[in-house]
Parts: sequence; structure tokens; C-alpha cells
Amino acid sequence: MMFDPYKVLGVLSNASDEEIKKAYRKLSRMYHPDANINNPDKDKAEEKFKEVQQAYDQILKERERKTSGNFRGHYNTTGRETVEMQAVYNFLNSHQYKEALHVLSEISERDARWYYCSAIANTGVGNNILALDHAKRASALEPTNLDYTNLVRQLESGGQWYQSMSQDYGEPIWNPGKCCCEILYCNMIFRCCCFPF
Repeated sequence: MMFDPYKVLGVLSNASDEEIKKAYRKLSRMYHPDANINNPDKDKAEEKFKEVQQAYDQILKERERKTSGNFRGHYNTTGRETVEMQAVYNFLNSHQYKEALHVLSEISERDARWYYCSAIANTGVGNNILALDHAKRASALEPTNLDYTNLVRQLESGGQWYQSMSQDYGEPIWNPGKCCCEILYCNMIFRCCCFPF
């Protein structure tokens, strides 16, 4: 069934990313299953929630194709995802890591995919130690999944993956490992010069 994703979100096709995000959040809250537990039309609300998720996802895909910043392969949906996991994927794809973590915190079933998504979201907000821990859990739960093992390797290599993602999106790069080494080196030079043996 073909539908206009912009109509579903109630925005114009030339709406800004921020306007689209705002409309998506509003409708997601309105139709979220948790907000409609006592609603006699909760099945319709859940359908609408799914429709909103699909519309937002479709808009993101279209816009990403135009800007060719394609990183969604790391967490594409399989079509059998819960609405909560679909929301997590949408948040991750739009780099809304705090929102992704919020939805993840409300999911009680924590399988390998959950830990993988949590690792990515935690990396996005700078929780690198927790991100590595969750990436390792995902990899331990599904050792044959290359995405999971690659993420562990990338996080163990000092955040080079995160730095390359920052370059893709024009964010300034700050290498904490390099910075620490430079400080230690300066400290060593200072001690040698100022405190002779």
C-alpha cells in the first residue's frame, strides 16, 4: 500500500528535519501502545503508531539517499521487530542517541540486538565503557554475527569508528588517546628540563 509519509506526519514535503522530528515525536507519544492501554481503540492506535514509524523511516531513507550519508546498514530492521525496536532504529538512524537509550531502557527483553543498539547509542552519547561492554555482550550472545564482532573491534581500537563517523557528519574530531599521550609527553619533558637529576 502506497502512502505519503509527509501526510502521515502532517508536514509538508519541504519541511525541515527539525519540523519532521517534532511531528514524529508528537505522534509517537500520542499513539504509543503504553499511552493507549485503556483506549478501546488501542489496536487502531497501535496501527497508527506503526504507520508513523514507517513514515518517519521512509522520510529518513529518502533524505539520506539525497545526502548519501549512508550508515543505516548497521541496524536495518528485519520486518519482525517490535514497535519499540523500530523506534530505536529510527532514533539511531537520525542520531538521536538519548532518545534511543530512553526507549531501550523500557524494553525488558534484552537480546543481542538490544545490546548492539545500546552499544551504538551509548557510543553516540560518549559512554564508551558501557558501549564496549554491551557490544561484547551482543557478540557473546551471537558470536557468528559479524556486525557485533566488528563493533567490539572498533570500540576496542580506541574509538576510531566513532571518529570516522564524526568525520562523515562534519563534527570536530577529538582523540582522547592522542591528547593523553601528548599531555604525558609534555609532562615528561617538563620534569626532565625543570628537575635535573
